[in-house]
Order: sequence, then structure tokens, then C-alpha cells
Amino acid sequence: MNTSSENKIKSPNITQALLAGFNTIANKPYLILFPVLLDLFLWFGPAWRVDRYFLPMVQSLENITGISNTEYAGAFKDYVILWQEFLANFNLATTLRTLPIGVPSLMVSKPPFLNPLGQPLIFNLESSSQVLGMWFLLLLVGFFIANLYLKNISTEIIKPTNDRNLASLMRTFFQIILMPILLIIILIILSIPAMIMFTLITLVSPTISQFVIIIAGMVLLWVLMPLIFTPHSIFLFRQNLISAMMTSISVVRTSMTKTAWFILLSYVLIEGMDLLWQTPPVDNWFLIIGIFGHAFVVTAVVAASFHYFIDAATFTQTVMNNTLKSA
Repeated sequence: MNTSSENKIKSPNITQALLAGFNTIANKPYLILFPVLLDLFLWFGPAWRVDRYFLPMVQSLENITGISNTEYAGAFKDYVILWQEFLANFNLATTLRTLPIGVPSLMVSKPPFLNPLGQPLIFNLESSSQVLGMWFLLLLVGFFIANLYLKNISTEIIKPTNDRNLASLMRTFFQIILMPILLIIILIILSIPAMIMFTLITLVSPTISQFVIIIAGMVLLWVLMPLIFTPHSIFLFRQNLISAMMTSISVVRTSMTKTAWFILLSYVLIEGMDLLWQTPPVDNWFLIIGIFGHAFVVTAVVAASFHYFIDAATFTQTVMNNTLKSA
């Protein structure tokens, strides 16, 4: 039975959070600067191709002894062609759009190597040192601008006190770089028993294995979803990565239903508007309207997520305090 104090707990409001996010960006339009500049760079800036380095490796797969005489020859050939097309249309500069934390970009989903002025300056990377060196450099730059992007937004949500210095900037930069590294380690640990089980199931029934892949994807989503507010804790509460992950898990578990709806609505809003922003082709100047529109909407949703997280964190703390009092 609920007590009177429990009835007074205010859960996070999705509509208010979204409105607050759009108001924040409307009042501070400079916050969309990083997504706009990133898309303009990917559109008109230099591009780096890696197909000359990787294509010989992909083509060598066709020479695998005995593969052409098996029932999988057709599927394997399609697989090789798919990789050839991917590499022929891949611009290494898109790695500036880092994951899971990064500056949003419309141009990463558009065909590269073309703009209204013609073709951009293209560099062909042909050695391991060139590919790895440029990839690592672009990743560092991507995470750094993501750090600036999220820090600018967070400081408009909660005004910091003596936190606009280089040490603070580098601390958050270090934390967001650690996050994908830690996630990769976790995924590798989880994937070892999963791959063993998947291999055994495939030997028994390939049909069942496809169903297992779907279930594994849902489980992975369920595992990663509670970490969605980790960057918010890093930038708003100045927590380290592990503490931020624990805070995010606690907040999401306490407000699971509301959080799931917020994520779903945010996704639908961004993807729905992107159908409009992506309409012009890459060689049409009207695409610049889409770049600005995408930057505004996505940044507003990101700001809304910060507003929502503050309310959800307050709600979580109140629920925990009431639980301790009633224990």
C-alpha cells in the first residue's frame, strides 16, 4: 500500500523534458555549431579512401581453395561483392562521428565523394601505417569535439562553478574515451560463451540459429540500455566512468517505463525528421537546410535527455530515500 509520501513522488515528465530541450537550443542556437561543422566538413572537406588497401584482401577471399565447389559459393560471392561496394563508398573521415558518444551527423548516411562543387580532395591510404594512423587521429578528434559538444550542452542545463578549465575538459575527454574501450571489453567477455553456444546451435539447426541471433540482439540491447545516461552523469555530476555507469543503471531501472518511452519517442522524432532532411541529394545545395535542421532537432533531443536525466535522477533518489525510511 502506498504511503502519502510515496504518492507525492514526482516521476520524470517526457513532454516537459522535450520542451525544455527545444527551448534550450532555441535560446542558445550556437549549441548546434559542432554538428553543422562536422557535416559541412564531411560534405566539402577532404576525404580519405581505404579501398586500395582493403580490396586486395577482400578479393583474395575469392581464391580460397574449394569454396567455389560448395553450396555456399553463391552466397560467398555476394558477400565479397557487398564488401567491395562498401569499401568503394567508404570515407574514413566518417569515423569523426564516434560511438557510443559522438557529435551527431546527417552526412555519415549520405553517399561520399560528391558535393555541389564536384568532388572533394581525396587522399588514398595504401599502407597499414597510413590507415591506422589516420583512423586513430580521426577517432581522437571525434571524441574531443564530442567532449566539447556535450560539455557545452550540459553547462546550459546546470551552470558549473569554476569548471570551465582545461583540467575539467581533459577529465571528461578521458572518461568518454574509456567508455567505448570498457564496452568493447565487456562485449568480448560476453561474446565468448555466446559464440560457443551459437556454433553448437548452428551445427544442430541453422534455422534455430537465426532465431538465436534475434534473441541475442534483444538481450544485448537490454544489457546496454541501462548505460544510456552514463555521459549525462559524467558531464552533469562530474563522476568518473564507473560511478557514472552505476548512476545510469540505477536511474534507468527505477524509471524503466518512462525512460523506454523517452528513448522511443526521441528515436522516432529524430529518424522521422531525418526522412525530410535527407531528401536532397548530395550534389544539391538544398541539403544545407537539412544539415541545419538535423543539427537543431538532434541537439534539442540531446538537451532534452539532459533535462530528463536530472528529473529521473531526482526521482530515483527520492524513491531510494523513501525505501530506506520504510525499511
